[in-house]
Amino acid sequence: MTNRERSRVKAAAPPLRVVVVVVPPVEELDLVGPIQVFSAANRLARKPMYNLEIATNGKDLTVEGEGGLLSFLAQKHFGSLNGSCDSVLLVCGVGTRNARDPSLFRWLRKIAPKVRRLGSVCAGALLLAEAGLLNGRRATSHWRFSEELARRYPRVKVVSEPVWVKDGNIYTSAGISAGIDLALGWVEEDCGNAVATDIAREFVLFLRRPGGQPQLSVSLAAQGNAMRSIQELLVWAADNLDRDLSLAILADRVAMSTRNFERVFRREVGVSPAQYVRKIRVEAAQRLIERGGKGLEQIALTCGFSNADSMRRVLKKVLSTTPRALRRAQASP
Repeated sequence: MTNRERSRVKAAAPPLRVVVVVVPPVEELDLVGPIQVFSAANRLARKPMYNLEIATNGKDLTVEGEGGLLSFLAQKHFGSLNGSCDSVLLVCGVGTRNARDPSLFRWLRKIAPKVRRLGSVCAGALLLAEAGLLNGRRATSHWRFSEELARRYPRVKVVSEPVWVKDGNIYTSAGISAGIDLALGWVEEDCGNAVATDIAREFVLFLRRPGGQPQLSVSLAAQGNAMRSIQELLVWAADNLDRDLSLAILADRVAMSTRNFERVFRREVGVSPAQYVRKIRVEAAQRLIERGGKGLEQIALTCGFSNADSMRRVLKKVLSTTPRALRRAQASP
């Protein structure tokens, strides 16, 4: 942890009050994931960073999970919350995205300008939109609900790809594991990158995704329909970006002739092997550039580009942007 990050942790006293407001029944991981992140931050920061509370809009403090096997106990009804909050996170379920609770919406509109952060996980964005809090703002939700969010609330600037989106003090996120990504983003704001990264390592996350990352990676999307041998090749390629991933090498990896391999790959993945390799290299480069901490030459070599200039040209062609612009966008509030 850097001295600057240590000073930020030290300055974050007393603990920040984070209230998780649940509209039951909830998607279990949408609730548990963020709570576990904040709890881990309290431990890894070696001081209580967060004072967590769970409140509900239900008459009963028992919060049922949508899976039907788990239930949780809220501490109070949201209407009985007293005092100021640093951050509020709204969690609901697939069914309760259509809940209509005028008193909850009034409360959300009242506290929105007073809290430092107001966020939602997954379909909770539809409740924020119903309360009028997303009008004129950029927002996201789980990719399954993005079209519905845009259709029902045309004043919301829906962006369907990012894992999470910040517009002012309003944060919206995609579903399930993206709630963990959003909570890690809040921890990074409060405690620094080192603590957030330590939590990600402890959770054995494949990668820690900043807000701008797409909900579905190129590799994951391609694996969905591919035959087993091609699936395994896609995983191997993503783990070996710095190696020679030419057509001949890839074909040999799955014991096919280059001609047959190219035909099978295009049929299974939808693009040529060369196009796919370029896509996953660009995606990896974008992720490392936005994360920071490494020079462009090192990132280029790690992702399989011959040098930083070659990487710049490809990013400009594929993403219509530059490494400098990516870092500037990630650093902007």
